[in-house]
Amino acid sequence: MQNSTRVYWITGASSGIGEATALQLARAGHKVILSARRADELKRVMGLCPNPNNIAVVPLNLSEHEKASEWAKAAISAFGHIDVVISNGGIGQFGAVEDNSWEVDKTIIDNNLLGTMALVRSVLPHMLERKSGKIVGIASIAGKFGQRNLAAYSASKAGVILWMESLREEVFNRGISVQVISPGFIQTNVTLNSLNASGQKLGVNSKAQENGMPAEEFARKLMKVIRGDKFHHYIGRRELLAIPIHTFARGLLYKLLRRSYR
Repeated sequence: MQNSTRVYWITGASSGIGEATALQLARAGHKVILSARRADELKRVMGLCPNPNNIAVVPLNLSEHEKASEWAKAAISAFGHIDVVISNGGIGQFGAVEDNSWEVDKTIIDNNLLGTMALVRSVLPHMLERKSGKIVGIASIAGKFGQRNLAAYSASKAGVILWMESLREEVFNRGISVQVISPGFIQTNVTLNSLNASGQKLGVNSKAQENGMPAEEFARKLMKVIRGDKFHHYIGRRELLAIPIHTFARGLLYKLLRRSYR
């Protein structure tokens, strides 16, 4: 599937992981449909691609779920079909449950979980009709275990993982492959742009984010992963050690995390 030119539709393509992945795909000669809220930034990314004729821009807001059929219609019409959809768009969050406004929690779920569901549902009939396609959901290491000040974000990403896994079981014998990729700390602006308890941008980055894997390196690893069919992959560095620790020694993990809070 990956040895010939394919049509990819990627959300969150205006920056960070989405932008880096879009550029990797374009450089490999694939056709790419870029989606995010900011049309001007999508056009900027389009200008960085080696062959702009292979790039289409479809602006969308993942929280506007009722418009999902319009998103799919516009994306499909760009090149006639879609081979792979990468649901990457989303919003970060940092704030305690007792402090978060309800609107913040709702915004995170609306964009990260329901936005992914709406996107995938919009293109699923097209793939089922063609009996071909791949659906890739970008989740997070935060979707594996709970952390202080990340409750809504972790819940949204855990939801993506389980929803995608359920979908995989529904379409595994219908020509469609489903995967989830959970990044660790990647050098992006996701923390800077995260919503605080009152719904404003956090405006500060974390050391872990600053010292994380470059987005370009993540995109290269992602390209290798989606050549296969294994359902869930984690991409990151030392922070991925938290996964087996949480599985086999949960108490130890939280003991270590609580030390870091001080």
